[in-house]
Amino acid sequence: MLGEIRGEVRFKEPLSFHTSLRIGGPADIFVIPQDVEDIRLALSFAEREQLPMEVIGGGNNLLVSDRGVRGVVLKLEGCLGRAEFNGEEAVAGAGVSLSALIREAAALNLGGIECLVGVPATVGGAVAMNAGTQDGGIADFISAVYFLYPDGTLGEFKPGAGSFSYNVFTAPAGSVLIGARLQLHRRPFAEIQKDIKQRLKQKKSTQPLALASVGCVWKNPPGETATRLIEKVGLKGKRLNGAEISAKHANFIVNRGGAAAADIKALMQLTLDRVRNHFGIALEPEMKTMGEI
Repeated sequence: MLGEIRGEVRFKEPLSFHTSLRIGGPADIFVIPQDVEDIRLALSFAEREQLPMEVIGGGNNLLVSDRGVRGVVLKLEGCLGRAEFNGEEAVAGAGVSLSALIREAAALNLGGIECLVGVPATVGGAVAMNAGTQDGGIADFISAVYFLYPDGTLGEFKPGAGSFSYNVFTAPAGSVLIGARLQLHRRPFAEIQKDIKQRLKQKKSTQPLALASVGCVWKNPPGETATRLIEKVGLKGKRLNGAEISAKHANFIVNRGGAAAADIKALMQLTLDRVRNHFGIALEPEMKTMGEI
C-alpha cells in the first residue's frame, strides 16, 4: 500500500530536518504526500497495520523526542499548497504557508489576516493550534474546516461555540485536516502592506528570529504574560547545553546548536517550578510535543 503513494515515503527519517527547533529523532515511516489520495493511502495503511499516525505541517511550535516517533508521520507542508479566492473568501489547503496566504490575499486587496503576519505556520498547523497574536487569531476568520476521515471520506466542519479555545482546536477524532475556508474583507493594498511592515519590524526587534525556536513556549495566564513572569524569576538568558531561554524574549527557548529535546524539557521544568514557587501560577505549554520526552 505504501508503494502506491506517489509522494515520498522515507524510513527512519530524522525529524530534526523537519522542525523549526532543529530537534527530533527518527520517524519510523515518514510520508510527504503528493495529494489527497496519498493521504488516504497513508491513513488506510496506518489503520490496517494498527500504527499510530502523527501529522505535521512546517514543524513549528513542536518539540519532538530525541528517540523519535513510532508509527507514521505525515508531513503536509508542500502538499495541499494552493489557495483559491472567491469574493471575500479564501479556500486554502492545509499545506499553504500562512505568510503566502497573507501575501496572496493582500495582492487582491483582501485583508484581516495580516494580524497573523510573522506567525510561522501552515494553514493546517495554524488551525490545529488556533494560532494567534494579541490582535487576533485564525479562528476569527474560519467559516469552515475540511477533513479527510479515517474511512477515506471527505467532511466539512463548521466551527461553533467551543470549537476553538486558546491554542486548541477540537477536531473530529482520527481525521486529517486538509484545508479551511476563511472570511476576509476588502482593504487597500497600501494599507495592508504598511501594517505588515510595521508588524514584522516589531517582531524582528523583540523576538530571536535568527535562531531555531518553537516560538512562544508558554500560554499567557489570565491577566498576566508568561514573558514577564519568567523575567521576574531571573531565567531570561538561562542556558543548558545548546538550549537557552532567550535573552531577547523570555517566552522563547532557542537552540543555539546541539540542543536536545531533553535540554528543552529541563529548561521548561525549571521555568514551571520557579514560576509556581514564586507566583503560585502553573504555566501551561503552548507548543505540542511528539514522542516520549
